[in-house]
Amino acid sequence: MNAAIAHLRAAVEQFGRAGVVGIALVAFAVAFYFSAVAPLATELAGLRVEADDLERRLQMGGPGAGGMKGTPAEQLATFYAFFPSPQSSPDWLGKIYAAARAKGLVLRSGEYKLERSADLKLARYQITLPVAGSYAQIRGFVGQVLADVPAAALEEITLRRESASSPTLEARIRLTLYLRSA
Repeated sequence: MNAAIAHLRAAVEQFGRAGVVGIALVAFAVAFYFSAVAPLATELAGLRVEADDLERRLQMGGPGAGGMKGTPAEQLATFYAFFPSPQSSPDWLGKIYAAARAKGLVLRSGEYKLERSADLKLARYQITLPVAGSYAQIRGFVGQVLADVPAAALEEITLRRESASSPTLEARIRLTLYLRSA
């Protein structure tokens, strides 16, 4: 232990205070890169893939994709092209669970029900989640889900508190994820 301290003091004397501060700044920059910049670069790559997918879907929409041009059938086809396929539902559920983790919530087992109608072109994936947390956490979670999952709709939210002085709320959140029918 004393040898390590003596070695550290010798390094400080050799590099001087400015050198030690410089080494500390380099170490901080490396730690900052791996803790903040690298995860954001990964997120940026994912967002670029999502943007490319949206661009491709927009181009596939044909002449009616840019606005209210085209025949009503083309406009309707463009509308339905917005909704994700049923095969992508695990990705959307992952975003819902990630939103919960980001707000410090733990999602307990929920109810999941896929409703398909033969005459409709959309399927409804109903998700009912029991959650416990503060009002700010629950509100932030719902807001983030609605921002991150554009094909989701909040159908119902029920809040309950054990007592007026309790900071924790029990919530039952029912979301519907609209998917293209296969």
